[in-house]
Amino acid sequence: MSLFRKINNEKGNVLAMTAMAMVFLIGCAAISLDVGLLYIERARIVNAIDSAVLAGVQHLPERPEQALQTAASYAQMNDLQVDEFQFQLRDTNFSITGQVEREVPLHFARIFNQELGLVKARASARVASTSAVNGIVPFGVSEGNYQFGDVLTLKRGAGTFIFPGWYGCLALGGTGADIYEKNIKFGYNKRISIGDFIPIETGNMSGPTATGIKYRIDQCQHAPRCTINSFVDGCSRILIVPIVRLSESRTETVEVVNFAAFLASNYIGNGNENAVEGAFVRYVVPGEIDDSISGYGLYSSYLYE
Repeated sequence: MSLFRKINNEKGNVLAMTAMAMVFLIGCAAISLDVGLLYIERARIVNAIDSAVLAGVQHLPERPEQALQTAASYAQMNDLQVDEFQFQLRDTNFSITGQVEREVPLHFARIFNQELGLVKARASARVASTSAVNGIVPFGVSEGNYQFGDVLTLKRGAGTFIFPGWYGCLALGGTGADIYEKNIKFGYNKRISIGDFIPIETGNMSGPTATGIKYRIDQCQHAPRCTINSFVDGCSRILIVPIVRLSESRTETVEVVNFAAFLASNYIGNGNENAVEGAFVRYVVPGEIDDSISGYGLYSSYLYE
């Protein structure tokens, strides 16, 4: 074989190998770029479905239809299309699950006749009894069997507890009328947990109670007016109260055994004959949860899938 023919053969081999390498490199580019595109798109739908179920679960377990509507609304606000997602209620309306599938147009992969890629995401959120929470008001409610919707007295107008001189008021962050009234208006700004002991606030505290409750009720400007069956989340009339256990062996503090949400409707009476009226409602707040406890209708939410 002549040197010239040998060189030509080697050039042909190099061209063939170069062509094969180019195909390989183009394939790698298709995979890396389109995989990156799919990864970014999946991150978007994961965030969208997570926020949707967390928004929807705020209405459980009491308002399941509103939970589904809210989840769907949040999904669409986060650029999910109606035909891409679906939501289901589970655990007797204590949790909501969302699933989403999206077809993503590919680019370089079209060279290999792959025009679309499929990304999927799934998320579930649940409500469970609250075990620790910020923002409680300084009223201690003795543990007992309460029915949702029944009109109840949150603060009694006369001392009928086993603690002489105690009318149901609590000292959160200090004693005195000013601190007590502030905690009614705005809630106590530190976290209280089940098992904590809270000092009692002696005396009737009629004036500060009236002022604080009037402030909360007046802040509710919702129309129609909030009721136990239909209220706006975050309404100022919703009070987070500790359920407490009294003990004759511990006469200066009460033990927190649970939490509840109370929709205040009225402040009645004056002087020693006064009380706060309202009813317990089911409500979801930010807080720590405990699946093992049976609560009084105050829940916190969390993602679990």
